[in-house]
Amino acid sequence: MVEYLIKISGVHYGANGDSVALQKDTEESHVRTRELLSQIDRERPFVTLAPDPVNHIHQDAVMARAMSRRIGRVAKEYVDLVWALLRQSGKGRLLARVKEVVVKNHGYVMVTVSADELGEVKPAAATKIEWRPWMSDVPLLPPSEMLQTEEDAAFVLDNVFMPCLADCDVNDLKRYLDAWIEGSWHDLSHEAQEKRSQYICQLQAVDDKNIRQLAEPLMEQRSKICEREMLDEHATTWWQERLESQDVQRLWQQWRLKNDNKLWLGLRRIDALLRDLPGAMYDDIGQLDVVLSRLYYMNTPRRAFQGILALLMLRELTCRELGIDMRPMTDEDYGQDGLITNRLKIPTTIERVVAFGETQCDSHEKHTIERLVYWLRDDYEQSHCAEIESLAEDPQVRLANAIEKAADKKTNEFKVYPQSGSTTNMGCDQKNSDFNTYLPGADGTGQQSMLESRSATERE
Repeated sequence: MVEYLIKISGVHYGANGDSVALQKDTEESHVRTRELLSQIDRERPFVTLAPDPVNHIHQDAVMARAMSRRIGRVAKEYVDLVWALLRQSGKGRLLARVKEVVVKNHGYVMVTVSADELGEVKPAAATKIEWRPWMSDVPLLPPSEMLQTEEDAAFVLDNVFMPCLADCDVNDLKRYLDAWIEGSWHDLSHEAQEKRSQYICQLQAVDDKNIRQLAEPLMEQRSKICEREMLDEHATTWWQERLESQDVQRLWQQWRLKNDNKLWLGLRRIDALLRDLPGAMYDDIGQLDVVLSRLYYMNTPRRAFQGILALLMLRELTCRELGIDMRPMTDEDYGQDGLITNRLKIPTTIERVVAFGETQCDSHEKHTIERLVYWLRDDYEQSHCAEIESLAEDPQVRLANAIEKAADKKTNEFKVYPQSGSTTNMGCDQKNSDFNTYLPGADGTGQQSMLESRSATERE
């Protein structure tokens, strides 16, 4: 029989049953965590390990129970081992004994399982998430300097040092491992997780004590990569630096051009993609630390992870520009204007004309008021309407001539000034919309459709 050592983490959630995942800790919750760990240390109860069928973050999670309650979960780096032991046992649970208890705010429990010697430990069944759509057809961030450092160090480690660890120069090996650790601190992708565990296993299998000790920083990184302190680091300092980087700013400018500077339309397009994130992750979109942690535990491939990061960064920059919070949105939140174009400030003059047309005019007069609003808005936005600019010296004459000209025109002769960058209305029923909804903006689509609809009605 062999004694297999397994780490139980997440005791904080076992001690605080009402806690929310990744919620900020309180001193009261820390007290409960330390009390539970102290009780386990005192009583050294039997611990059972079993698959966790209700875990919404990772389908391969394994829960730990003791004293008729959940006390935590098997740490991620031990999950494959536990699943191999479960498969070998042919039972639904494993029986473990407490080996060591670390009593602190985010302490843990080490347990041992007695079992026959295992052959090859195969990875647990991958989480059933279809990541292929996220590996194409989304904006992709250029690799950061940190990511390039990580990948370059991994290339040298895999091709120079790891094939013959016993004969390598320890100082050179350490230099490249340190470079890999530094570059991977904010890489929460599945590839980085696998590479980290691979290096730990290879280093620990060497007889040379000096080489085995090089696995310790990797193990520390693995245990801390998504703890509260590092999550805060991911979601604040690192995130802000990436948002301000030249690569992200260049991506942001390209995205704005692609959407003709129509920020509400761009935001709607981003959200249409992010709503398809697995596990209803869009509901957490305003909590970056939660989203990053969930992506880590869902074994997100690096290319999908980079694509999702790009969308999240574009969304935050869009929200900042619009002056709104980074939060989940509903169709009502975008507003009718968000279906077509970016919201624009309407001059007081136009607001008054609209109000007058709605309350004081009959159908024929209302058409005249609408046309006047189109001209005023066009002049306000583009300042190159020669027909109106020629009247600019005398505001009263300008207004009188514009109204007179509009009154003399027949409805089917009226043309909206052509504008570039027209976009599809994304499902909005323009023909049934009211007067206020389709005031002209940067996109002439709504205006033309409304006028054509009403022209057809008059002809009938």
